[in-house]
Parts: sequence; structure tokens; C-alpha cells
Amino acid sequence: MAAISFLKSGFDRASQKFKLSMYLWLIIMVVSLIVLLPVNFQLTTALGHLSWPENSLMPFELNLVEIFLTNQNLLATYFIFLLVTILLSAVLSVFLSGGLFGQMINPGNRISFPNFLAAGCRYFGRFLLSLILFIPFLAVFFLIFKLLSAPLNFWSAQAVSDWPVILAGWLSLVLLALLWPAFKVILDLVRIFMVAEPKKVTASYASAFKFLRHHFFQLWGLYLLVTLAVVVVSAIWLAICRLLSPAQPGSLFALILLGQAFVLFRLLARQVLIGVEYSYFSTRKDIVNG
Repeated sequence: MAAISFLKSGFDRASQKFKLSMYLWLIIMVVSLIVLLPVNFQLTTALGHLSWPENSLMPFELNLVEIFLTNQNLLATYFIFLLVTILLSAVLSVFLSGGLFGQMINPGNRISFPNFLAAGCRYFGRFLLSLILFIPFLAVFFLIFKLLSAPLNFWSAQAVSDWPVILAGWLSLVLLALLWPAFKVILDLVRIFMVAEPKKVTASYASAFKFLRHHFFQLWGLYLLVTLAVVVVSAIWLAICRLLSPAQPGSLFALILLGQAFVLFRLLARQVLIGVEYSYFSTRKDIVNG
């Protein structure tokens, strides 16, 4: 019952601040267009004369691979552009996280685009440093995942049929889905401390670990519940999309709308998760201050 209360509180907080998902969606759309339009122009110029055979002997993906192997300089002029874009996207994600956490947690701030940008500026430096300090935890995460998935990899390598390979792949995905939240909750909690208290980065890490000594499994479980809900909705969305054919204009338009709706849903799910984590933190934070 307590878990349901935290989930409801997180959903209510996210629903009240749904405009944040709209801000994030708008920024993602603009950045995506800036990145994709030049690349699309280059591909259209270089490949626009090609025609696909009606009954190709190879899958569509292998045809693309063949084209890029024979035209290895296809995107050479945009390589630096793409590299810079990736780096700027990483920096932008930190900025957007600052705006999201700042507006989700601070009760006094009115939800508006200027306030969202102001929160991103306010917390950018500390959020970036918290991400840098999280890199060793990422290394530990990959090491643990590698060790735990090693028996599955060995099993699939020794298989004489397809089923063990497929099953090992699915089990590896399940292992990843269980293990990643156990680490991600650390970074989320550090950022909650930085916004709610507020504290410096190293002090936030110390407080987060003190808090997690008593509440790690509860927070991990709440994270997994939200993740499970996202997986279920994603499966339903995928099933609906598979019923539509992109060959028909009406279905193609519906697929585009469904795709954008799914992006909004994932952004809202992130808001719900932050709301759930903060709801649990706000009712249990006395363990740190005590």
C-alpha cells in the first residue's frame, strides 16, 4: 500500500507539471531537426538516384550496409559536425536534467519556460560534476553486468540451436533492466539532495549513500515498478504500431503521431519517476538529518 501511495504521489506531481515534458519535447524536436536536416540533405544528394529492387534478395538493412560500405566517404563532410553535435547533446542533457529536477522538486517556482531554463542554468555546474563523479559507478556497473552475463554468453556460445541464443539474449536484457536502476537511483538521489537541501556535490553523494544504507531496496523497488509500467505501455504501443502500414498515407500520419506521443510518454514517465523518488525521499529524509 505504501508503494501505491508513492506511485500516486509521483504521478500527481508529474501530471501537475506536465508542461515540463512539453518543454523537453520541443527542445528535442528542434535539436533533432538541426542535426538531421543536413544529414538528410547529404543522403538525398548522394543516394537519391538509387532505386530499390521490388524483390530484393537481401533485407533492407543489408542493402543499406552495402551502400555505406561502397560509399565510405558519404558522411565525411559531416563527421566533425556529428561529433560536435554528440558532445553538445551530452552537455544539453545535463542542462535539461537541471531544469527538470529544479522545476519538479522546488515547490515555490511557477512552471514556465523561463523558469525551466533558469533552473537548468542554476544547477548545470553541479549536475555536470555529479555526472563526472558518477563515471566510476558506471565502470562498476559494466563490470558487474559483464560478470553476471558471462554464464549466459558462454551458454549461447555453446548452443547448437537458435533458442538458447534467443533466450540468453532476453535474459541479458532482463539482467540489464534490473541492474541499471540499482545504479541510476544513486545519481537521481544525489541530484535530489542538491536541489532539495541544497548541498554541494560531494556532500550530496555522502548524504545519498547514508540514505541508501537504509532505503536502497525500497527505492530500487519503486524504480522497477515504474520501469515495469513503462515496459507494459511500450509493448501496447508497439503492438498498435505493428497494425498500421506506413505504405498508406493515413497510417503513416497515425504512426508519426503515435511516435511523438510515445516520446511525450517517455518524458512524462521520467517526470513520474523523479516525483516518486522525491516523494519517498521527502517522507524518509529524517534518517539523514537525524
